[in-house]
This record gives sequence, structure tokens and C-alpha cells, in this order.
Amino acid sequence: MTAAGDERARNRALVSALAHRDDVLLLPVLVPAGADVPPVNPLTMLLLVLLRQATAERDAYRDWITQDPTPPSDDPLRAQAAEAASNLARRDSP
Repeated sequence: MTAAGDERARNRALVSALAHRDDVLLLPVLVPAGADVPPVNPLTMLLLVLLRQATAERDAYRDWITQDPTPPSDDPLRAQAAEAASNLARRDSP
């Protein structure tokens, strides 16, 4: 097998692995046969995937940080007030 064949096989394996790993949007780019177009570097594909991952993480963080806060519960305060009232009642009783 030639070096170009090995490189194509590696590129196909990389694209296939990336497509199965995440919900990656892959857009095929049609290149006319015989055109002087350099082959796509696998590093370019990895950088695109990392950019997509960083964008997804940024959006998730933005959604998390801007969500409405949950109101604080006043149950512990009520329990402490009831306990304090009980202690006062016991102390004041003869």
C-alpha cells in the first residue's frame, strides 16, 4: 500500500471515530478529481472537534450561570425558632 493510501485510511478512520464519539456535524467537501488541492490534515479535524466541544461547554456554563437561583428554604430557621421558643418555655415554667 502506498503512503497516500495509508494517509487516506487514517483520515477515514479518524473521521469515522469522531463521528461515532460525539454528535459531530460532518460536512462533506466535494473536490473535483485531478484538482491541485492539498489533502485535509487530520489535525484540522481535531481542532474543529475541540472548537465544537469548547462551544458546547461555554453554552452549558452560560445556561447554568444565568439560570434563576432557587429561593433559600426557611425550614432550618423555623426549626431553630421553634427550638428557641421551646427552650424559653421550659426555662420560664416553674
